[in-house]
Amino acid sequence: MSVLQLHTAGESHGFSLLAILEGVPSGLMVDSETVNLQLSRLHSKYNLADEEAVLSQEDEVSILSGVRSGETMGVPITLQIENRYAGFAQTMMLHSMDKRVMGAWSTPRPGFADLAGAIKYGYRDLRYVDERAGARETAIRVAAGTIARRLLLHFGIDVFSHIIAVGPAEVGHVPSDMEELRRRAEISAVRCADPEAANNMNLAMEAARRDGETLGGIFEIIMTNVPIGLGSYNQWDSRIDARLSMALMSLPGARGVEIGSGFQAASQASQNAHDPIYIKKTRGKNRQDIVYRTSNNSGGIEGGVTNGSPVVMRVAIAPNPSPMKPMPSVNLQTMQPDHPPQTFGEVCSVGPMSVVGESMAALILADSLLMKYGGESLDEVKENFEAAQERLPFMVSPEPPEPDEDDTL
Repeated sequence: MSVLQLHTAGESHGFSLLAILEGVPSGLMVDSETVNLQLSRLHSKYNLADEEAVLSQEDEVSILSGVRSGETMGVPITLQIENRYAGFAQTMMLHSMDKRVMGAWSTPRPGFADLAGAIKYGYRDLRYVDERAGARETAIRVAAGTIARRLLLHFGIDVFSHIIAVGPAEVGHVPSDMEELRRRAEISAVRCADPEAANNMNLAMEAARRDGETLGGIFEIIMTNVPIGLGSYNQWDSRIDARLSMALMSLPGARGVEIGSGFQAASQASQNAHDPIYIKKTRGKNRQDIVYRTSNNSGGIEGGVTNGSPVVMRVAIAPNPSPMKPMPSVNLQTMQPDHPPQTFGEVCSVGPMSVVGESMAALILADSLLMKYGGESLDEVKENFEAAQERLPFMVSPEPPEPDEDDTL
């Protein structure tokens, strides 16, 4: 059973989004400013509508419980993001069936959960589906994921992402150095570390905006300094690749997840699909041998367990199903062909979803770390972690170690 558990509540046009995060050890420094900084990364300038969407707003989190004097207490943490325009949105929700924008809906939008949700819950007004199935809910996940990220940083684990494709535009070359890769992605307007590809992505999104279309894409998540041994092969649902994949597939619009070389490995020989293991023997007392690799085709996971290399995953996001050119549908009241209402959305949601993906990955990693090195306080978890590292019979490195005159290869 998971140690770290997240429950969220709230609707897109409701008064607030809420999260309860259980299992965070005491003594972890948490502040709303750090959470708000992550929330600010969600906002994109590529909105389809010329005017500002009704719910476009700078989110701010309130920490309602579980934190005192800036430190976690070891009890459930409650987070809240208020919808500033909730009153206006609630009024708009009361409009008549004749309204085509923000009014009652009876024509499902292709690509959304409208049709399935209406049948599942017996709704006559399809807006009720969008209230929970829409992407707005992911903001509170980012807030909770920020706390998980803070925990991981105490163990040297970092999580970041970058965009590798938007529509037809793909990266050509990105830095091999992780810090430089992250830096370039964060200063890019489209979160792409390849300047030429970033420019092509901008052009593709501007063209899509003019045409009233939307674009999908692919982002890559990289988790560095992940210790060996997180996850388990004892049961199918404890494999960390399965848990990470489920978390990333929970993103709105997610259509596929790759780990390491992913689908490319299916067409490769085993010599190219896996990662050979080497050893550097060391001399002298109190010096450990170093087991290392020269590649990371596995994406840092073998047999459902982290192997000490960076965990690398890619997520494919479908085009936002909110084009300005509505697709054919059927009015469920009249049972006649119809076009669904136009709803404002982003030309491309890959950038915001990459931020949500980071938070979901952080939550799974933090939970796996607490399951292995658990404790009620942060200090206790640290002690358990450090003791486990000291017990390792040799060092594990994700890359070849530096040459040393005293060592024999």
